[in-house]
Amino acid sequence: MGNVQSSLPTYYNADPTNEAYTHSLSNYVDLASSAIGAKVVKASNEKFGLAANLIKPEAPKKKKGLDAWVTRRHNPETDWAVVQLGSAGTVAGFDIDTRGLDGEHASQVSIQGCLAPKGSHVNGNGDIDGAEWEELLPQVDISANSHHLLALWTATKNPYNYVRLVLHPDGGVARLRILGTVIANPEAAGEIDLACVTAGARVVKASDEKLGAKENLILPSRATADCAETQGWKTRRSRSDDSSDWAIVRLGEPGFLTRIELDTLTFDGDQPVSASVQACFTDLDNPERDSECFWYQIVPRIELNGNKLHKVDVTLNDVPFSHIKLVIHPDGGVSRLRAFGQRVEEIEKEAAREKAEAAEEAALAEELGLDSSEPATDTEPKAPVETKKPAESSLDKLVAAKKARKQKQERKKKSAEGTKKSAEKEQFSSQSGEIIQSLTSPLPSKKRTRTRSHVEDDTDASVDSQAKRSRRKPKSRTNAAQL
Repeated sequence: MGNVQSSLPTYYNADPTNEAYTHSLSNYVDLASSAIGAKVVKASNEKFGLAANLIKPEAPKKKKGLDAWVTRRHNPETDWAVVQLGSAGTVAGFDIDTRGLDGEHASQVSIQGCLAPKGSHVNGNGDIDGAEWEELLPQVDISANSHHLLALWTATKNPYNYVRLVLHPDGGVARLRILGTVIANPEAAGEIDLACVTAGARVVKASDEKLGAKENLILPSRATADCAETQGWKTRRSRSDDSSDWAIVRLGEPGFLTRIELDTLTFDGDQPVSASVQACFTDLDNPERDSECFWYQIVPRIELNGNKLHKVDVTLNDVPFSHIKLVIHPDGGVSRLRAFGQRVEEIEKEAAREKAEAAEEAALAEELGLDSSEPATDTEPKAPVETKKPAESSLDKLVAAKKARKQKQERKKKSAEGTKKSAEKEQFSSQSGEIIQSLTSPLPSKKRTRTRSHVEDDTDASVDSQAKRSRRKPKSRTNAAQL
C-alpha cells in the first residue's frame, strides 16, 4: 500500500471503508476549497467537465452533465490541472473524490506542489516560471464512485500554495481536497480577525453539527444562500429551553482581543435566542484537556436577531487569549464568528523594537555627550513634523538637541563678543572725549609766565587759535562719535 521510498510508504488510507465519521484527517483544513479563496488557474483539457468543479465546497451532485473535472479520452500523455490554494500551508493528506463517476474516472493520479508568488503565470505545460514542482503524492490507483482519503505518514515541513493534479492518462475527478494546516501571514499587522481560517484558526470541537458544519464559523467571507454547505454552523432542535450548544475555536495565534462579531446572515427564524462568548489561554490544542484552564466570559449573554451582524466591543489590552468558545441558547444556527485583535507576537516584536531603539538612542546620546532623558528645547520656530520611521525620528531628535545646544552656545558667544566690543567702544569714546576736552579747554594760568605784551599777543593768537579749534570741533566730535 503506497509508494515505497527508503523501504517506507509515504502515505496510508485514512478511511478504507469510506464510512468513518472521523479519521486522522478530520481536523485539518481543506486548503483547496473555493470557500477560503482557492481557484483553478489552468487545466490541460476540460472537454466534458470544468476543472473548477474540483474545488467546490459542496459534495458532488447528480445533475444533467458531470459535476466533476472530466477530460477527453485517448490521451497519449497525461492531463493536469493547477490549483492556487486559498492559503499557503503544510500538507497532511488528500481527499480524491470520484463520486458520481463510474466509468469516467481516472485510473491513476498523482499530486505535486510548489511555493510561488500569488498570480504566477502557468504555461501550456502546467509549469510556473521560477518554481519547481515537488512530489506530494506519488502515482496511485483510484476507484470509481468513492472517496480516497490518503494521509501522509508525516505532514510536509515546507508550505505550499500551488498544487498540480495529474491524471494518468485521462479521465475525471469530482473533488480534490488538500488537507493541511494554514500558515498565517507573518506580515499581517494591526487588528485582524484571529478567528479566521486564513489566519490559521481552527474549530477544535463542537457539541453538535447535525445541520451545518462547525468549520463554516471561521470562513473568511460572509455566508450566501447559494451554497447551503457553507452557510454556517447549525445544530439540531432541542426540546428544552435550558439546553445550549457550543463550539470551541483555537485562534490562529494568541492575541489581545478588541471586538467580537456574531453573524446570523441566512438564518432568520432558526437563529439562536441568545448567545455568549468565553475565552481562555492554554498551550494545548483542546482546552478541555487542560485541567488548569479557566474560561473568562468576555461577551455576556445577548439576544440574537436573524440576518444581522452583531458587534460587541471587548477591549482587553492586558489579557491574551488562545481560544474562544461560542455558547448558543438553546440551539440554532450562526453563520460566522469573528474575534478581532492584535497578535501577542506582534506586540512583543514592537516592544523589542522599541527597546532596541531606546538602547540605540542612549548609545548615540552618550556618543554625542547628551542626556537622552532631557528633552531638546529651542526658541526658534519649529518646522512641521514629518512622519518618519521610529528609528529615524529618535536619531533626528538627538541631532536636533545637539544642534540646539550648539546654536545656544554660539548665541552666548556672540553676545559676549558684542558686550566686549561695546565696552571697548565706550572706553574709546570716553578717551576721545577727554582728548577733545583737553584740546578745547584754556591753558592753566600758572603756566602763563610771559610779559604782558607777550600775553596780549598770545591772547590774540589764542583767539585765533580758539577760532580755528572751534571750527574743528564738529569734525572732532563727529569723528569721536563715529569711533
